[in-house]
Amino acid sequence: MSQYSKSIKFLYGLQSRGMKFGLRNIKSLLASINNPHQRFPAIHIAGTNGKGSTASFIASIFMEAGYKTALYTSPHLVRFTERIRINGIEIPEQRLAAYADLIRDEVENLHATFFEATTCIAFQYFAEEGVEIAVIEAGLGGRLDSTNVLIPLTSIITNVSFDHMEQLGTTLRKIAFEKGGIVKPGVPCITSSTDPIVLNTLKQIAQTKNSRLIESRRALKWQARSGKHGRVTVAFKSSRMKVSNAKLGLNGMHQSENARTAVACIDVLLRRKVNRSLFRDLDAGAVQRGLLHVSRNTGLRGRLHQSTQDPRFFFDVAHNPDGMRTLFSSLPFQNFVAIFGVMRDKEYETMVNILAENAEAVVAVKPRTKRALSSNRIFRLCKKAGVQCLDGEGIAEGIRMATRIAGSRKILVTGSHYVVGEALQVIGA
Repeated sequence: MSQYSKSIKFLYGLQSRGMKFGLRNIKSLLASINNPHQRFPAIHIAGTNGKGSTASFIASIFMEAGYKTALYTSPHLVRFTERIRINGIEIPEQRLAAYADLIRDEVENLHATFFEATTCIAFQYFAEEGVEIAVIEAGLGGRLDSTNVLIPLTSIITNVSFDHMEQLGTTLRKIAFEKGGIVKPGVPCITSSTDPIVLNTLKQIAQTKNSRLIESRRALKWQARSGKHGRVTVAFKSSRMKVSNAKLGLNGMHQSENARTAVACIDVLLRRKVNRSLFRDLDAGAVQRGLLHVSRNTGLRGRLHQSTQDPRFFFDVAHNPDGMRTLFSSLPFQNFVAIFGVMRDKEYETMVNILAENAEAVVAVKPRTKRALSSNRIFRLCKKAGVQCLDGEGIAEGIRMATRIAGSRKILVTGSHYVVGEALQVIGA
């Protein structure tokens, strides 16, 4: 077994410890390796949906401007190393193995979790590589998330809706309070949320922290239009740049909001003189190229992306009711078969009902994780909802079934990162 394989086995073994909310462990871990998170500038992003796309748009813009750009996201789809990238390139296996070995003793002493260890590894790598900017996505929530040790240049909270309610609370106010925990004293915070309850909660938090809350919809003049195959073109004017025809590299009108939040972030950064000096190459051209080349630059997949191996297949990681509604409101086709699997801790009955209103047929699947809901349970719920359904059991068989019944129809793989990840391994990107 290679050193990398041993390290991955060690890290995955930490998943049995579950999730721990709080910053004591991560602070101790980082202190044991000289606090790498204090050695690079960062942008910190939390939110229920859209944070991965928003983070990738921002990272892509910085890359197009020529900056050495780190990106930390979760979960991964196929390879663990997808989570930790610099200029779009995944962390080398030997480096990851070395960092895992570096922190192993302290991880065991603290009984640290998988995400705490992973975050520590990412921050050490970014610091050693001397990145000029790091775009960091929170794992879950915000206030007690391991990434919340950062003092960023700006914070971003994308939309806030119902997900992870066992951990974050059962009301929008409680969930917004947890997400708003990433707001830091004196650090501006941008949000794409439009919900009055969420906005009121975030405004109260920002006031107590002497932070400015900026709504992305008010920060820019923004227009978006949808073209063929779900492709989106935007025009915008900010305090420092004007672009009349920027194409988005991610399909679906919902990506317009994520792109707007990313551009608002750039605009807010450049309003401060110290940041204008630091990032003087962030111009309209870099923004335009970054929005277009986001997938190529960051490796982002699973956002209504089409397979190059079999163009009938589309993949989207929508994994909660709000994400499903957003997906179907932006879908560039109508007649499709869905391959659907979901985690049993999600609002899966609501998700199935949304799916049943949109798909012509569903193939129920169960990915290889203990968290997954059984395919038979999905099958029975689909029948109850009145949509044609087959029980595909595993992902590979589900893909074979969907291919058999689809004919000329599109095939949408959705419901979970795990489902999309396994399907990508079977079909290819």
